[in-house]
Amino acid sequence: MKNSKSSFWDSQAIKTFGSLGLAASMMSFLLLLTLLGTLEQMNMGIYQVQKKYFESLFVTECFGYPIFLPGGMLCMVIFTLNLMVGGILRLRLNKNNIGVFIIHVGIALMMSAGLVKLMAGQEGYLRLLEGDKASEYVSHHEWEIAVFEDGPGEIKEYTLHERYWRNSDAKETPEALVMSGNADLPFDLHLDFLHDNCMPEEVEPGNSSMDSTYVLDGWTLSARPMDAENERNLPGLRIWTSPIGDEDAQEISEVSFLYGGQYLPWTFQAEGKDFAVALRKVRHSMPFSIELNNFEKVDYPGISMAKEFRSDVTQASNGTSRKVRIEMNDPLRDQGLILFQSSWGPPNAKPGDTLYSVFAVVHNPSDHWPLYSCIIIGIGMALTFTQKFVAYGRRQSKRRKESPDEA
Repeated sequence: MKNSKSSFWDSQAIKTFGSLGLAASMMSFLLLLTLLGTLEQMNMGIYQVQKKYFESLFVTECFGYPIFLPGGMLCMVIFTLNLMVGGILRLRLNKNNIGVFIIHVGIALMMSAGLVKLMAGQEGYLRLLEGDKASEYVSHHEWEIAVFEDGPGEIKEYTLHERYWRNSDAKETPEALVMSGNADLPFDLHLDFLHDNCMPEEVEPGNSSMDSTYVLDGWTLSARPMDAENERNLPGLRIWTSPIGDEDAQEISEVSFLYGGQYLPWTFQAEGKDFAVALRKVRHSMPFSIELNNFEKVDYPGISMAKEFRSDVTQASNGTSRKVRIEMNDPLRDQGLILFQSSWGPPNAKPGDTLYSVFAVVHNPSDHWPLYSCIIIGIGMALTFTQKFVAYGRRQSKRRKESPDEA
């Protein structure tokens, strides 16, 4: 008797979500996003294109025209779930398809590695002169505001990441107040984000043509077009302090601009103490310290172009240290961090000048997942081919027994 109740995995919704048609649709959207991103890269930098098309859930604008497309992240999430539903959950697991099941697990792990890197990965750089030592690296693209007391002794910093203040009025953000009045500081800190890329300009008296939203001491932050190289974009904010608990910030104690290109922080006094506020690239702590012992650059014969360069460093962690050589194709990998030898400087250095070494630093929690997925896929393929080969041999043996004259 036929069971009237269909299984959950036989429902139309599950069949549709795990169908080849949905997989083909997601691949088509990814192909379209790649095409649009490549074309718009002429007007935008790689970083902006990556954020807009491939690290987003939806794309709502292209070349200034409104559109609505699923973003690269959404497509990859749906594609991964489609693979799991269609290839794993709907697969009737038995001894004959165990190899196919293992292959799908490996593919799902590889795709998950990309998602984990996108969501939790960090990238930056570390620049050292010979003899310098550091235990943190600097982000390429992310910005933060750091507040600290300017004085001798141990410095305690309070930081606020750009996700809390970029493109918004951070004085309404609770995190901004946590960083200020509720963080053992004798004032509240208020932020007014102005521009993604700007330049300080002096305002001439009577010049009304200049776009001067705010003018402080005859200066303003004027907006500039976004540079294709995102590292060159310098954001700007207006910042001011007020007494703790003044929610409306009617009584302003100190006010200034913060500009991404300024070398010195904004300093002021509060309750007889000196404080400083800096707009800077995000600092990421490392679980170990690196000291540059020696940097070596080998030029091509007869010219000053570098053929290869390498750094001899001392890595110290938990009271132990070791000597490591970092080369262009031989990075340092430890505790989830990867340090690549990326460049050196200054570029106009003359013979005998002191050089610095630059390391690209990548924090990728899923660094080894692609290797594991390849091993899993290899095991699944070997098992599948072995099963197919054994089954083929059995069929041929059975055929010979049934038709001895053909042998």
